[in-house]
Amino acid sequence: MDNLFGAVLTQLPDAEKNLIVTWLQVQGFVIKECTQKTWKDHPDSIRLFSKPSPEIAKELLDWSIEPILCGSFTKEEKENYKNNGVSLLWEKPFTEIHTLPCKTLPMSKLTWVIYTKDQNLDKHLSVFLKTLGHTVYAEGNLEFLLKRIQTGPCHFLILDWDVIDPHITVPGLTKLKREKQFLSIGIKDFMKEHLYRDLKTGIGNISEVLVSKQDFWNVLIHSFPLEEEAKTQTKWKEKTKSVSKLSFTFQEKKIPITMQLTETNIIKNEVTSPEVENLLDLFHWFL
Repeated sequence: MDNLFGAVLTQLPDAEKNLIVTWLQVQGFVIKECTQKTWKDHPDSIRLFSKPSPEIAKELLDWSIEPILCGSFTKEEKENYKNNGVSLLWEKPFTEIHTLPCKTLPMSKLTWVIYTKDQNLDKHLSVFLKTLGHTVYAEGNLEFLLKRIQTGPCHFLILDWDVIDPHITVPGLTKLKREKQFLSIGIKDFMKEHLYRDLKTGIGNISEVLVSKQDFWNVLIHSFPLEEEAKTQTKWKEKTKSVSKLSFTFQEKKIPITMQLTETNIIKNEVTSPEVENLLDLFHWFL
């Protein structure tokens, strides 16, 4: 498993900020509070910024350091950070600090190939899928895309059909579909002019699932963890535990007047995949 992030950007009060620092230290990380001028002085540590900005986030990303936003940010601030390449946001109450994940999931055998011609979208998708333990390749050239699928593993292909000429792309991918088994999710604006003409080119034969850009993240995030349909009916399981406890009767509902030892069963709902759910929570701001 890899570290999820290399920097924390937060505007939280000191008490909550210190709790985040303590939590990360318990996980074995070295934390250094930095400014935009001093963060390069602290290699091999997670940098913490108490006065963050989208500019700091972009600079960190330019140095291949993934930042995470922690705490409350306005809608406008979130959009600015997102447009500057920030993918991770944790905005739960500090009382749920134990739900702040620090590591990616173990590597799976699944490989995704992305072709959207949108560097920012490619970046967010890459972080999302790598966080869940998947291998990701983002291609910006059709020739490289076809070669990637032909020579390497590809289990899922994400295509933005609104920026791709299907007359050029479909024939090559159709040939590959006959040779290799892979599934494809296609992004398509269903309100766009000439929709029927585009569909006639065969994009539906390449992408088994077509979704609009507005629905794309909602569909993708709610599809994880990848499981058979029968196993995704509920994310909760009931756990029953037999306990002995004291039972009371009260006078005027305040003063206990009798007491006895009783046996009872406690039923508790538990999330079946809390580790995955905590990771997915980092991307809910894309919905």
